[in-house]
Amino acid sequence: MLRIGLFFDPYSASKLITVSTLSPFSTSLDYARKVFDQIPQPNLYTWNTLIRAYASSSDPIHSLSIFTQMLHHCPEPPNKFSFPFLIKAASELSDLFVGQSFHGMVVKMSLDMDVFVLNSLVHFYATCGELGQAYKVFLMIPKKDVVSWNSMITAFAQADFAEEALELFQRMQGESMMPNDVTMVSVISACTKKLNLKLGRWVHSFIEKNEIRMSLILSNAMLDMYTKCGSLEEAKKLFDKMPEKDVVSLTTML
Repeated sequence: MLRIGLFFDPYSASKLITVSTLSPFSTSLDYARKVFDQIPQPNLYTWNTLIRAYASSSDPIHSLSIFTQMLHHCPEPPNKFSFPFLIKAASELSDLFVGQSFHGMVVKMSLDMDVFVLNSLVHFYATCGELGQAYKVFLMIPKKDVVSWNSMITAFAQADFAEEALELFQRMQGESMMPNDVTMVSVISACTKKLNLKLGRWVHSFIEKNEIRMSLILSNAMLDMYTKCGSLEEAKKLFDKMPEKDVVSLTTML
């Protein structure tokens, strides 16, 4: 690329950075950074690409330092594509102060109505144990998508607020939002924590009726629900039907 001058084209360089960061090799992110450093004047798209790469890496703190450099060297301000990955990095680091700082910037820049930004904030606050704040952000989302609902239902279920998770699932249905397998994992988890076999059976029927994909994770959650609720016969029946099993499936049935 250097010989044919493509490093001077930020879009082409960004594509190479993206491909490099999707590679399974650990050295690829280092190569992506070298490519980035060769670009004379990276545009906002290129900065966002590198921030995204580091936010999804094993060392997300580097995305924060990249963001600081971007503020000093990029003529364009951060946008709605910048913040979801910055907030993701704060979530991975469980850094409440940093995430709150990004939230403040989002509000100041009038990006606080964007569903992708708000979804990332819901996940961030839930990860940091701030369920009240996560729920406040959730309520602010003007047009909630399935990720919005999943993030909040999962947050309640994982924090042992099973009743709240189930109530939110009912509201989700009331707003004609079709759940997916991720939703149902959290709903089944809530049923398990309440040891509510009757509700668990209803959820299982709901999944089959609506042809929701029975992923391995969802199947394992169903197995866990049946065994903990004392219905080993139904657990065995489900286990025998599972096209794929893993160590969690086998351990649950022991």
